[in-house]
Amino acid sequence: MRITLTAAICALFFAVTTTCQEIPWREITIESRWGGLAEPQNLKLVIAPKNGAILLGKQRVDPKLVDSLIASLTSRVQAAPTPNNLGITQNWLARNVQIPPEGASNQQALFRKSFNDSKVIAELLPFAFEFAKFDDYPQLTVTVVLNDGSRWVCSSNSYYPFMLPWKVNRGSEEKTTYNADISRALAFLMPMGSVNRNRLNDQELKEWLSDAVMTHIKEQWNLLGVENSAPESFAELRRNFEVQHARINFYRSVDYGYVGDEKGPHEENLLVTLRQASLPPNVAEDVALLFRGGKIENLNELAEWISPYVTLALSVPWLNEYRAKHPGQKMYIRFVHDRSFSDKAMQNFTADMKHLGKEFLADEVARVQDKVALVFIDYGSYWIVLPDKRMILWRHYLPASFLKWTQADFTFKRCVDYNANNGGCVGMIVSADGVLQQ
Repeated sequence: MRITLTAAICALFFAVTTTCQEIPWREITIESRWGGLAEPQNLKLVIAPKNGAILLGKQRVDPKLVDSLIASLTSRVQAAPTPNNLGITQNWLARNVQIPPEGASNQQALFRKSFNDSKVIAELLPFAFEFAKFDDYPQLTVTVVLNDGSRWVCSSNSYYPFMLPWKVNRGSEEKTTYNADISRALAFLMPMGSVNRNRLNDQELKEWLSDAVMTHIKEQWNLLGVENSAPESFAELRRNFEVQHARINFYRSVDYGYVGDEKGPHEENLLVTLRQASLPPNVAEDVALLFRGGKIENLNELAEWISPYVTLALSVPWLNEYRAKHPGQKMYIRFVHDRSFSDKAMQNFTADMKHLGKEFLADEVARVQDKVALVFIDYGSYWIVLPDKRMILWRHYLPASFLKWTQADFTFKRCVDYNANNGGCVGMIVSADGVLQQ
């Protein structure tokens, strides 16, 4: 019995010694840093064999965890992130779906179905490694010193999930890889709470995918929301128009919604983008209709009321010529409640033109307010079409098109209200044949 015990102890000793001798490294250093708006953070970890064990400070490290890191550093280059390497399986999706609690049952069902759709995830995944971010500057460098004194260096300063990609240099050339095995191996080696450790697992990927899926289905989500709020009215709208986008809310803008600091309750509107078969390509109707008592107002009259404004907007010769030469140019014909140029639009236009010293333009538009058409070019350029087919550029914000002109052809000044960056108020008239007048 005594001999057997001694033999077992010796066998264990030699087993540990042999394992240590087979490991081709003598020290691993992990340096992790973060900088941004908060207090900078720095961490240095050293892992090394000692007395037949592998230690991180005084803590023992499982040799298999080191083996995993070494294996990941020597594996073939992963040229791009893939669902399989990131651990995204059908089971992973089912386990990690986070249903938005604010949605109705049919909206939640849409989210669940989309999150569990591997084709949707594969379509969205590349964008998880392309976005820009500010005030978040992680950095992690791993140095592996081999027994012969040579060094491998693996580093990343990425804020993308798993801190991908990694730059790996094993003594010859540096290679870039999207291998999440490196990230997972490092996470297992670093103590809980270590700087950047939370970036090396799938937590950020879960959060990003949830946000990306919601963005992906947002239009469908909003359509379901309108159907839930006004089922009969919305069905009637769809019988006469193709509905491209729709939502109901209390928002306000330059031509609809409450004014200034008015106390509620505020008007609630259906904001909807519509198409009719008679419209040219890339032309749509951008509509705001009052929503009250579970019903959308003025639906019966909408097609008739919007028709003269569509006709006017499509009757400008130079604009038609431009659109024919630029078939991708998007144009939206505005309609708010019962007309194209609403009372709120008139109020804001008057204030802006007074600010520019061009009150005469506001006076001219006021005389034919119920007949002018407001059109949006690229949702950033606001044009007023007069009954005589002259047009007034009211506001313009980049990156909207300047149509056949350039930015240098216009003078901009900050508008009185509802401002945005990269533009402002203009107050320029264009003749019916497309000549800038003032």
